Amino acid sequence: MRNEILKPIFWNLDVENLDLKKNSRQIIEQVLEWGDLPQICWIWKNYSKEEIIEVLKRSRQLSKKSANFWANYYQIPRDEVKCLNKHFLAIHRSIWPY
Repeated sequence: MRNEILKPIFWNLDVENLDLKKNSRQIIEQVLEWGDLPQICWIWKNYSKEEIIEVLKRSRQLSKKSANFWANYYQIPRDEVKCLNKHFLAIHRSIWPY
């Protein structure tokens, strides 16, 4: 029951079997990309600010829009966020032109 709040964004997984430590990157990425306010509050309670920032900086899964929002929120320079890196965006655009 502790992970029930994540069910709407982990529709393909049994959220009760998610390991908060083992699956931390996946959980944080999904919430940063798709989460609503209760889910955001949930990750703030379950993960440190440093853990969230580290996932944000290294993620290749976040959309440009989400990465930009969270980089601004946490006041992280854009060049420190992998999915906002010009090289990464050029590769992404070559694969997904729209």
